[in-house]
Amino acid sequence: MKKFFIQDVKEGSIQSGYLFILINVVWFAGGIAGLDYGNFDRVLQLFWSFSLVGILLGLKDLHGDAIPEDWRQGYTMLAAIVFLTSILGSVNEDLNTTGVWTIVGFAIISLGVTSDGVIGNIWRYAAIIAGLLMMVSSGAEYITGNQLVGEDNPIQFVGWITFIAGVGIGPLLAWREKE
Repeated sequence: MKKFFIQDVKEGSIQSGYLFILINVVWFAGGIAGLDYGNFDRVLQLFWSFSLVGILLGLKDLHGDAIPEDWRQGYTMLAAIVFLTSILGSVNEDLNTTGVWTIVGFAIISLGVTSDGVIGNIWRYAAIIAGLLMMVSSGAEYITGNQLVGEDNPIQFVGWITFIAGVGIGPLLAWREKE
């Protein structure tokens, strides 16, 4: 049991990547089937938050010396912000978290841009697209108070798929190839 809690960064990041993909598939399948997860949705949200934080914390070691130290520390700060925003937003739907997700969108763009030679190009471009869509849609909602992209809009589907690919699959594959 101790090994689960004290594992190396590579193993933890790979597990976080798999968990992130699994939870997103569960949500996606549930959305298509019209399932209501009830209170279990909060459990899924908690594990989704942990998985995204695990991915973000692993990025500083995945990039190594390819990025400056302040960027490496920024991933740690971003992980803390994402975790708090995700959990608080799921507990209180009236809480406006769009400003924070706008910043996260910018960070995802930077992940795609700075990962040249670390993460495969298709996954980097997916991250850039996801970050742009997140930044524009969250930023517009933050500034105007109106949703730019509704739940049934195909752009939201594209954003979600590119988010899963760029933030989940890309780092997962990069970790699996890293020695």
